[in-house]
Amino acid sequence: MKTHVLPDCLRRLLIRCVAHRYYSLVVTAIAFWSTMTFTFPFVAVLIPAVLLSPRRWRSLGVLCGIASGCGAAALVEIFQYLGSEFVFSRYPELLQTQAWQTASAWLQHWGLLALLIIAGSPIPQTPALLFCAFANVSTPGILVAVAIGKTVKYLFLAWATAHYPGRFIRYN
Repeated sequence: MKTHVLPDCLRRLLIRCVAHRYYSLVVTAIAFWSTMTFTFPFVAVLIPAVLLSPRRWRSLGVLCGIASGCGAAALVEIFQYLGSEFVFSRYPELLQTQAWQTASAWLQHWGLLALLIIAGSPIPQTPALLFCAFANVSTPGILVAVAIGKTVKYLFLAWATAHYPGRFIRYN
């Protein structure tokens, strides 16, 4: 099984901030940034964050889900600003990927409900967000759908990590 390793700078940041009351906000900012830039899967941060502070699993799950929704809405706005020509000229293979095909089919058939399901599942959400941006789907709707899907996902993962830490210790 391939696991994602937490970068050292983020590991040090979490360890340095865990004793402070603003710890949840630091993790929330990381959730926003990782969703907006799609540089790494945020779960690689959430699990160690909960392991460091298991009592905060609820606040981490809720705040990070909302932050991911905001990050997704910001990313959609960036995609809309850049335009489809800009994106597809740099990534011409994007239209041929399986993730793009799945996301576009689901979104055409189910709309924002599909985005909510994609956000709450392990399916990559960036192709779905890109499709939504170019289909001019409502940004507030995207924010709400992703926030609900990610909140449910992150609450479940945070709860499982806090209550069964032995299963997640080797994750990172």
